[in-house]
Amino acid sequence: MKIRIYLMAVLLFFVSLPVVHAQEYGKMKALQQRAAQITKQKNDFIVRVLTSYAIGYELNAQGTVVRINMDNQWLDVNAIDIVPVLKESVDKRQYVAAHEIFFHTADNNILDLVSELIIR
Repeated sequence: MKIRIYLMAVLLFFVSLPVVHAQEYGKMKALQQRAAQITKQKNDFIVRVLTSYAIGYELNAQGTVVRINMDNQWLDVNAIDIVPVLKESVDKRQYVAAHEIFFHTADNNILDLVSELIIR
């Protein structure tokens, strides 16, 4: 009797293992798709902001800004941070009024740009 129970437990374990693996793969795939969507949204927002300020820029194959033109000089961009600027409404609720964008350049400078455009 005990042998049957052990065999049944082992059988159930091996049968359910592929199902669990498939569920985890589906979750990972969904997370990767969401990350790609957010990255595209961030890149599109940065391009819209730079275009609105008539700042020249260059993109890589993934659509990420890699160079910007400031004062007739091209600067290599290592990283870009977007920080929401919060304001308080009359009813004491906070809302995003603008975004501050920090461009970290290859020469260890940080360029700061504030935009009231909305991330979509």
